[in-house]
Amino acid sequence: MSTTVPSERLAEFLWERHANPWSGWTRVFAFPVLVYAILTRRKRLLVAAVVAIAVNPVVLPQPEDARAWTNDVVQAERYWVDHGKHGTLLRALDVATLPVTVGALYAAYRRKPRSTAVLTALSMALKFAFVNALVRHYEIETATGAGAESASPDERDSSAETADEPAS
Repeated sequence: MSTTVPSERLAEFLWERHANPWSGWTRVFAFPVLVYAILTRRKRLLVAAVVAIAVNPVVLPQPEDARAWTNDVVQAERYWVDHGKHGTLLRALDVATLPVTVGALYAAYRRKPRSTAVLTALSMALKFAFVNALVRHYEIETATGAGAESASPDERDSSAETADEPAS
């Protein structure tokens, strides 16, 4: 008999499939397609993009191996969500992405191609910066094991933000 509730099983199901590299990369490219569909008023393309984003983690299978970078991103994201959203840099990147993304969608709606292109590129750059920092944060947290759990959020922030500095 399973002790997990249906919502936990559903979450596990979605996380496992979202770790598929096809899931990650198709979601990356779905955003520019969505923006382009809004900009050019192509309703079928818009519907296709929205449907692709919605069904993506449901239709793709769990990956056979976990060596893909996108799998690292999903594991890091899951860890971050499950263990509290610590890290000043991570929170700042996460928060900064939202208005830029909304701005890109609004610029597309207003049919401003230059603004749309710039804001879409900036949104994607911020998202890639976020996931890169997220993976570094995850690697630091899981490498230190129990010590990471007892560290204060400020200590974790400083260790995550200096993760790419060379050792002295």
